[in-house]
Amino acid sequence: MKEAKRAQGVLPGDRLAVSEEFLPGSHTYDSSGLIRSLTAGSVVKDPKSMEISVKPAAEPGLFRVDDWVTGQVEATQANSANVHIFFHNGKPNHKDFSGMLSLRGLSGGGRGERGARRTTPVKSGDVVRCRVFSLVNGIIHLNIDEPDMGVVAALCGICGKPLQKGSATKVKCDECGNVEDRKLARDFGTIPIEP
Repeated sequence: MKEAKRAQGVLPGDRLAVSEEFLPGSHTYDSSGLIRSLTAGSVVKDPKSMEISVKPAAEPGLFRVDDWVTGQVEATQANSANVHIFFHNGKPNHKDFSGMLSLRGLSGGGRGERGARRTTPVKSGDVVRCRVFSLVNGIIHLNIDEPDMGVVAALCGICGKPLQKGSATKVKCDECGNVEDRKLARDFGTIPIEP
């Protein structure tokens, strides 16, 4: 018997397949012929039953509100980012958990500031420290509003070298001179990153 295939993490509303390929399974729904995720988690494809499901990112009781996690940004959208969690309250997490990082109010250029330049608080590949602020519908909801929360390590989008702190909201690359915006943790670049 063939085992179900696992794919990368998804966020609510992400497209998983078309209805001609798979049947919607648990934590999914059919929207005009597109099967989409109801929750953040990992995609599970069962080729035998031709069903696609999502395994929720959070297990009840493991994570609590006010816990803090460190992980890597896997994907970003306008108001959120998917974070693969490597550390939970400073201890290595060997399970496959992802959280949804809220970026509302952090991207700049909003609140009636027409023409203001939009900044990017986090980018794919960044290592971030986040606070758990909610555990609703099996989703680990994260934020980086506090001074100790935010990006702790990042690579240059041009040459791939580690970025250095330039100011409170800017990082720079000593190799190519590139400057990028981020929502930085207070100790950005000063701690070793293990994942």
